[in-house]
Amino acid sequence: MFRPFFVRVVAAAQATHRPLALSNRYYARTFSDKASSSSSRHSVVTSLTKTCPSCGTFLPTALPVCPNCNHIARIHDSVSYHDILGLPYEPNPFVVDAALLKRRFIEAQRISHPDAWATKSEFQRDIALQVSNTLNTAYKVLSSPLHRIEYILQRNGLMIAEADPLEDLELISEIMEVREEIETGDIEQIRTLEEDNDNKIREVVSAVTKSVAEKNWEETKVAAVRLKYLNGIAEAIKQRLDNM
Repeated sequence: MFRPFFVRVVAAAQATHRPLALSNRYYARTFSDKASSSSSRHSVVTSLTKTCPSCGTFLPTALPVCPNCNHIARIHDSVSYHDILGLPYEPNPFVVDAALLKRRFIEAQRISHPDAWATKSEFQRDIALQVSNTLNTAYKVLSSPLHRIEYILQRNGLMIAEADPLEDLELISEIMEVREEIETGDIEQIRTLEEDNDNKIREVVSAVTKSVAEKNWEETKVAAVRLKYLNGIAEAIKQRLDNM
């Protein structure tokens, strides 16, 4: 019954975009269509509640969106993507249940997607679009280990820049060799490279999980830079296989 909607919203969330937006950047305000435009309340939604601030009913998702009274709010950028999708941030924000993440995303998109607000006021439609965009970005960030760790580092005052160097000289040499093999190897060799690289990515993800749990942000950043380079190899391998 919901498959067309499911496919549409997941595709929208996973669409490639650069640079990746890692904060909501919306000026939060609320709206209820039971109130007139002159008396509608505007506030900064800096935390999410389980009940609707307008009618008091329990909200179906973590979002400030109420199908009962058509209350909808923009979300302040201080609210974590984990909170937006109803996932725990502590004790380790890097650990995410992928199946639960997808389920929460679909549930939230059902009530916040612009299609669900097509017959409402322009003001409500505008908010719904922004909430939906925020939700898409949150899903994209949390579903990718690299984007997720970049986001967590940002929330702890550290950024990964494009120019951040890889300090592991052995790995640098290995990456150069692998990229050359990607260009010249046959399909069997490239499949072997893909398997080896996937194993390295799993090792780094495991290391990141441990360092985030320990709140060792400098070590986490080093591992995140390594993960970025390994992801680059994975993308190069995929492109080469697609062209063979």
